[in-house]
Amino acid sequence: MDEYLQEVFNDAYDNALAYFTLRKREDPAFDRTFLQGLLESLYVRQGNNWDGRGQAKDMSLSGMIAAAELVLAQWDGETVE
Repeated sequence: MDEYLQEVFNDAYDNALAYFTLRKREDPAFDRTFLQGLLESLYVRQGNNWDGRGQAKDMSLSGMIAAAELVLAQWDGETVE
């Protein structure tokens, strides 16, 4: 099960990172403020687990959050490994 959950996280992270990077490069409306707002809404969704969405959905959401945090850190010029 742990391998499956890691795969879910990795897939969500890779897909979100590719999407955010593409939007940043090609969509002038996709600015830092927009991504910050999106990240904040993802944090809210992460905290609103009253319906018991399950481990796979939690891992998928965590992957999207990690990708958004990385893109924001890169946007701010932070060194990210």
